[in-house]
Amino acid sequence: MATWDFASSEPIDANVSLASGTVNLTAAPTDAVTVQIRRGRPGDRAHEADNDDISNDVTVEFADRHLVVTELSRRSLGWRGKALHMTISMPAGSRSAVQAASADVMCRGEYSAVDFRTASGSVDVASVLGPAEINTMSGGVQVFEAAEATLQSASGRIAVRHAIGDVIARTASGDIRVGAVDASVTARTASGRVLVLGLARRADLNSVSEDIEVKVVPGTWVFLDLASLTGGVSSELAASDQGDGAELHLLRRTVSGSVHVARAAAAEMAS
Repeated sequence: MATWDFASSEPIDANVSLASGTVNLTAAPTDAVTVQIRRGRPGDRAHEADNDDISNDVTVEFADRHLVVTELSRRSLGWRGKALHMTISMPAGSRSAVQAASADVMCRGEYSAVDFRTASGSVDVASVLGPAEINTMSGGVQVFEAAEATLQSASGRIAVRHAIGDVIARTASGDIRVGAVDASVTARTASGRVLVLGLARRADLNSVSEDIEVKVVPGTWVFLDLASLTGGVSSELAASDQGDGAELHLLRRTVSGSVHVARAAAAEMAS
């Protein structure tokens, strides 16, 4: 394993690019930026011979609170089969961006913003004080908390536990699950289920072939615009909860799934 250490107590801007492997990020109170990288296939133990010359395959640069970690392009078939596994720690409130062809990304701690793009791999993020932009072709996306979230996966599940700002989620064949939402939700899926557990503002939800279920925060006045071509449409809201001047506008469309609206319980919004 190769290690780099840099002194920094202020938030940084971290940019990582690699072909395949894993990226584990931690943003927490600290006086240093630390980068650790090992080479190997997933699940393999690190062999010293595989890690002696990592510096020939990766560049790690840090200046003016900017960290850049880049895997260099190589054509050796033996080298190509061994992924890079990166562990990076940085001060809380840092911004992080990752680009990868095939890599899982795990983020612990608190970030000012994140921008993750991977063709194949899952992304798991703890807390983002600003925008979270995540795009993966064949992996799931999970965000514990974000100020704003723009999330996309072709064939993976998308889950957001708490959204302080707007949420935009799109997936072709995965479910979309959102917990408490302080602003609006836009969700699009072709063959996935949409579930929103604590909605208080505007929502525009669309699923072609699966169910849509929404739980509305108690005390919210709602305007409903619901439709399903071949599925059922139902609402547990009382007539007194609905009206043209409502603070929550709920637009929901599905072709062959059912649509259901109900009041949220506190336990559901926190789950």
